[in-house]
Amino acid sequence: MVGVDIEPGCSSGPRCYSVAIVEDGKLVAKYESVPIHRLIRLVWEHKPDILAVDNIQELAPSRRELVKITSMLPSELVIVQPTRMPDGTLVSVRKLAKLAGLEAGGSGKLSPSRTAYLVALLASMGYGSKIRFVEEKTRIVVAKSRRLKHGGMSSPRYQRRVRSAILRAVKDIKRMLDRHRLDYDLVFRKSGGGLDSAVFIVYAPRSRLNGIVKPHEDSDVRIEIQPVYSSRVVFEDSGHGGLQQARPYIIVGIDPGISTGIAAVDLNGRLVVALSRRGIDRSEVIEIIMRHGIPVMVATDVKPAPEFVKKLAAAIGVPVYEPPTSLSVEEKRSILEEYARRFPELRRIADAHVRDALAAAIKALHVHESKMRQAESYAAKLGLDVDIDAIKADVIRGATIAEAVERAINAALNGLGVRDYLVKRVRRRGGEKAETREEQKPADSITKLRAELETLRAENIALRAKLRELSEQLQRLEAEYRLLQIESRDALERDREINKLSHEVRLLRAELEKAREEAKTLRHELRELEEALFLAAAGEAIPAVQLGELDAEAVDRLSSLAANYGKLVAVVNAINPVQWKRHGPKVAGLLLAVLVPRDSLDRREAVEAHGVPVLPLEEYEAKRLGELVLLDERVIIDAFYRLKQMEERKRSERRGLGLMELKKMLEEYRARRMKTLLEDANIALNE
Repeated sequence: MVGVDIEPGCSSGPRCYSVAIVEDGKLVAKYESVPIHRLIRLVWEHKPDILAVDNIQELAPSRRELVKITSMLPSELVIVQPTRMPDGTLVSVRKLAKLAGLEAGGSGKLSPSRTAYLVALLASMGYGSKIRFVEEKTRIVVAKSRRLKHGGMSSPRYQRRVRSAILRAVKDIKRMLDRHRLDYDLVFRKSGGGLDSAVFIVYAPRSRLNGIVKPHEDSDVRIEIQPVYSSRVVFEDSGHGGLQQARPYIIVGIDPGISTGIAAVDLNGRLVVALSRRGIDRSEVIEIIMRHGIPVMVATDVKPAPEFVKKLAAAIGVPVYEPPTSLSVEEKRSILEEYARRFPELRRIADAHVRDALAAAIKALHVHESKMRQAESYAAKLGLDVDIDAIKADVIRGATIAEAVERAINAALNGLGVRDYLVKRVRRRGGEKAETREEQKPADSITKLRAELETLRAENIALRAKLRELSEQLQRLEAEYRLLQIESRDALERDREINKLSHEVRLLRAELEKAREEAKTLRHELRELEEALFLAAAGEAIPAVQLGELDAEAVDRLSSLAANYGKLVAVVNAINPVQWKRHGPKVAGLLLAVLVPRDSLDRREAVEAHGVPVLPLEEYEAKRLGELVLLDERVIIDAFYRLKQMEERKRSERRGLGLMELKKMLEEYRARRMKTLLEDANIALNE
């Protein structure tokens, strides 16, 4: 463990430090007037787990330089500022040492060397906040090209082509990022036939994407690569339990997208946070969540859970809740309305993204409510004074109730007098260590340690030489790769253009095949119409108009046709007595006959009451073309005879003739009809 404090003045450079090396609570080495480059060397030489500083800003005057310095330190090193409390407040080293039971020494201002020693001890005891630097990120934007292209196709076809091109580009970029195992988030806006736009947030510096993804723009799509540099310092609260501000355990609902919705409720259903932000990435979402509570679960309102939610939960280290089926809009609105009654401020901030995130969190809470009640009842039954919310959180994470209670008991036991315990342990272990060292200082042990040190130094020199050799080899391979990339650039461009043209050819072929099918259908219909025309011209077929029912629209249509072509023959799907009673008098003078399916003949009286004969459609239908029906020419003659038959029947009914006279009239009528048919047949043969 290394403690560092800046000195007020330095003769060897702009900044100098006092450095304290502490092992098991005992000072084993100290250095004064140490410049920054020597401090870095000492850290690499001693390989401590923790570097403790009185103030993180003492390491560098600017955050960018601070990032540069920390990048030169071992990656496993943890930087801790003991004087920063989890709630963000600062405490002096003297006051914190007194609280921890350490001797600060003197009453005036602490010397830099004493401060360095104390901050190292305090960091080893768990005080303060860890320091993390937000990593560099790169944004890849895939959107519609800014180049205008005039003419050539309709706007809908052009939009479909652009959306399809964006979708292909997104798939290509995703495949390359997956191949190189780069961590990223992807948000996009869907549209018919493809994507309107997409944004990749790659958690790697811009230089890592060289040779993987490159900027591009053609007539359809553009790809922009924008480095996102950040030197923000983030404090991870790992402070001592006695000083840590209590934060609630929360269930977090996430609705990812171009605008991301974040909502969290505690384990008792109280609203903790509800907001939406546009264009934020995963690390910013984590920062917002950790600022408001301790997450125990991340929930989504859709099934399956989006990739963004899965990666977020994995980064936080909590399980994901996804509903059995995606929540409906009505269900989410109902949840929002219920919570808006309890928390009226929701009505001001709740947009669709907040609504979806809140619904996901509440749904996850309801699923685990019964288990949490069981855990609470079990703890109350035992009569233990433990953290009930911690037990609930463990149950939600997947622990059994018994396991969660045991962990809470263990935490309560370890939390009793923890500061005194740690201070005494450090002092006692330090004293024991000193006594042991006084007792065990044989010359052979020192010789053995020196021999091991020389061996390690030799191995270090050999490894450094090997590292230089591998670095040079890597540089050569990178140079060869760049040459190969330059040589293959033209070929890649040609392949891209060929792929683009091939896609356009496939689209044109599909449209051509569709046009051919339409032309084939039209030619068939044309042949049918020609045949119908010749049949009608030869007198072998009678055109009839097709009607669904006799309504007002059908009456208008019959009136229009009859005005141009005279009386018509109509085909009706079914006879509606009510409609014929209403419109029959209007159309009686427009119709020669009405043909209906055979199963509708039992209602023919409703039509024939208006003097219009009704005949079965099946006996006369020759061809059907859309709403036009061609009938056999016999329909005119049979309609005439049917009309005569109707008139004879009416006359017989008026005269009150008996059954025998009616039969006689029918026989005479049949004889006359047969005679007429024979005469017509002879005339036709003579002609």
